[in-house]
Amino acid sequence: MRQIIINERIIDTARNQISYKNQQLILPPKVIAVLYCLAKRQGQVVSHDDMIDEVWKSVVVSPNSLQRAIAELRKALGDDGKSQSVIKTHSKQGYSLEVPVLWCDRQTQSTDVVHRDTKKAAKPALLLVFACIMISFIGVFYFAKPQSEALEFTQLTSLTASDVQEGAGIFSPDGKYLVFYRHLAHCESELWAKDLASEQASKLTQSGAKFTGFTFSPDGKKLGFLQNRACEQESNEYDHAVKNCWDLVAIDFAEALNNPQTPHVLKTCKSTKMYHPQWLTSDSIATLETQSNQLRVAIHNTSDHQVDTLFEDKNLHLYVLRYSPTHQLLAVIGFNKEGGQVLSLLTPSGELAAQNIIDFPASFDSSIRIYPNFDPDSQRLLYGSGKALFELNFDGKVKPITLPLYQDIYSINFHPHTNAIVGTYGTYDSDLVSVSIELDKVSNVFVSQSRSTRREWGGQFSPDEKYLAFISSRNGSDQVWFSGGTQSKRITQIKGPERVLALQWLQTSKGIIVATNQALYQYDLRGQRRVLVSDKDIEGLYRSRLPTHSLIAYRERDETHLATLSLEGKLEILLKTAVQDAVLLKPQSLIYQDLKGHFWRVEQGQVVALSVLNQHAHKAQFIERDGFLYGLSSANWLWRYDIKHAHYQLIKKLDANILSIADVGDSQLLFEKLISQQKEIVMIE
Repeated sequence: MRQIIINERIIDTARNQISYKNQQLILPPKVIAVLYCLAKRQGQVVSHDDMIDEVWKSVVVSPNSLQRAIAELRKALGDDGKSQSVIKTHSKQGYSLEVPVLWCDRQTQSTDVVHRDTKKAAKPALLLVFACIMISFIGVFYFAKPQSEALEFTQLTSLTASDVQEGAGIFSPDGKYLVFYRHLAHCESELWAKDLASEQASKLTQSGAKFTGFTFSPDGKKLGFLQNRACEQESNEYDHAVKNCWDLVAIDFAEALNNPQTPHVLKTCKSTKMYHPQWLTSDSIATLETQSNQLRVAIHNTSDHQVDTLFEDKNLHLYVLRYSPTHQLLAVIGFNKEGGQVLSLLTPSGELAAQNIIDFPASFDSSIRIYPNFDPDSQRLLYGSGKALFELNFDGKVKPITLPLYQDIYSINFHPHTNAIVGTYGTYDSDLVSVSIELDKVSNVFVSQSRSTRREWGGQFSPDEKYLAFISSRNGSDQVWFSGGTQSKRITQIKGPERVLALQWLQTSKGIIVATNQALYQYDLRGQRRVLVSDKDIEGLYRSRLPTHSLIAYRERDETHLATLSLEGKLEILLKTAVQDAVLLKPQSLIYQDLKGHFWRVEQGQVVALSVLNQHAHKAQFIERDGFLYGLSSANWLWRYDIKHAHYQLIKKLDANILSIADVGDSQLLFEKLISQQKEIVMIE
């Protein structure tokens, strides 16, 4: 195996790694291959075609792939597109490497200096020769960590199996205990620990609350996590900041094993929200938290309660944070402005060790958020998505792991001393159910309109109410179905990374508009389709009372556009804002619910708050019918709002397993009802 030294950087071609001033940067294999191609012909102009043929071989790629690789190399080698002191662009010809290249063979400890201008490079070359010789001695130690071996799992064992939902399992640092939550009811959970040797379970918390984000102190004596204080009391007023606010708390783990503890608060959530706490040292915890509507990595000192910024990038929308004591690295994942996902590896001091765009398999939807955890023994992370496991290497490459799973798996964590992992394993089952629309007859006795052992959602009655269309994963992935009695028929056959977002009946009841994350289609009831929109990043499809127009949301230039789409395919932007739900009442007139749950009415470009509605807390999703809005409050009251007279009416409190309102017909209301949500923790070895 050979190493190269270029511009004082040590390039390990086998590990796709560049080292400089005690820092390591891992680049994609193709980028290193481009550098290797240039290094072999240092000082010569290498054509675009030659590089593409050598690096990508028989794969058809655009010139942009080569340009992006050159841009990454320039950044990694301390060069830029203006000075071009390291890599020079030759217009319409190719590129050349302009600095000396030192080749180091670690096995024979030989050196070979390749350069063009001997006089100019003599002194640096001598220093580089010495560095290369030194590397040949220390290389075995410095690069001793083996390449990641392929993961193989053959056995799945249940670790918990109670009648309640259990999940988010993590191992204690010594590997002796499994810590997890048990979900009891709405906003009420308990923390438990299971001794893996004796199989005895101990309750850790004294009172039920809502918990997430477990992390152990380095010595394993304390367990930190986030606790939602909105569970203590729910206000009738809409208070988004409190409802979604989590306090950073901790318990003494050894004491809690003997007697349940009341968590003590390390940091109270006030104007900021915190996510994914990671305990770094005895008195410092890193979290993702909001600052000026931007998520950053912050470090909290538990002794003096000071909070400092560890990492922020205004070009990235961060969403997950992980820490590995073994690697001494933090992993941060976020979306860039182009919609790609970026993996950033940081040192505990906040220095950027590596940053790579995540390269997902073609079959994986790259817009789905992933929540990986470190493999303590290899340069990779692991995550679960659907019924599959994936490994995410430090260079950003994602590989699927072969394992026969029959239910969804997520919240993956490694055992600290073995190759075993734990994950939350289970299914989600919900049905579409109906009840009489007559207000005095609304009850908690519902009639099932669709039944399977999977989730049914997004239901809508056809305008003539002969059919019900809905989205179901009963065949393994979300597809649009419709029923007109006892039989259900599948309409769509969406495959690969494309996924169904929403549906909307045509006013004729003879077809359905279907929105996916990649396009907007019109289907007839035989399953034949035509494409309506294919050049937009679709985010949503909403109700429209106009037979000639649909209401859609799409993302462009890092903004969400709410727009109408005519039958002729003409788009007209109404406003630029992200919404939870919306309805188009007439041209230039709509009502929408924003991400905070507030309701607004738009008339000819004027936006007015529906203040009576906004005095209450509501779940996402509402339905408009005959001048009334229908929805569910946060406390699960069915409500109705008279748009013309601004009158708000609570109708009936529904059971907690009624999740959302789906549609309002002439004679019945349609809801999504939770049937079961089975969760258990499994060990995979």
